[in-house]
Amino acid sequence: MCRAFGYISMVGWTGAPQGAPVACNAGSSNPVQSTTLEIGTSGGGINPVTGGCLMATTLDQTHTLLTVPFSADTDFTVLADYCDRFAVSLIETDDPAQRLALCGRLAACLAMLRPTLNDPIPPHLVDSLTVDTLPETFPCFAPGFDLVCEYSETLAQLLLSRALSPLAEKAMTGLLAELVWYFAAELKAPRWIRTADGVKSIEEVAA
Repeated sequence: MCRAFGYISMVGWTGAPQGAPVACNAGSSNPVQSTTLEIGTSGGGINPVTGGCLMATTLDQTHTLLTVPFSADTDFTVLADYCDRFAVSLIETDDPAQRLALCGRLAACLAMLRPTLNDPIPPHLVDSLTVDTLPETFPCFAPGFDLVCEYSETLAQLLLSRALSPLAEKAMTGLLAELVWYFAAELKAPRWIRTADGVKSIEEVAA
């Protein structure tokens, strides 16, 4: 089994606003974000009860992220956790210099992961990736229509600027195509189904 089968996100979104990137099983109407910032332990982020932001903790841990060591010998699961944490901090910070530094660390981490995605799972990690019961949900990418449209429009504008290298332009073109295909398919997808009890929404029948 290769490494790219899936990953466990360190970021949990509970009841995020409509259109926010959430897990397949998004639920309640109160947006609360909880972020786990330690490998294999809990803590940090926004208080899951009050929604209050733990600013001092976030700043300290963001600083740690800028110096946390990793290399090509780091387990891919740890590198994935680091990518998760870099992405969370990128969203949470408004400081341009800090965003640039975090983006650089994320890029370095992704560069180490990409060539290993089809490598076999190391034996010492097999047990940690084995469960006794089937998970209720799996990682998925399911943003709302508005976000997919915004992402696609932004990518198109970026390509129009001709500010990318040929390799980056090729990658962005592929990403734009994938997003647009998904966006168009979702917009054109059936909403209702004829049943013996009359016309009903597909979501109602599938629930």
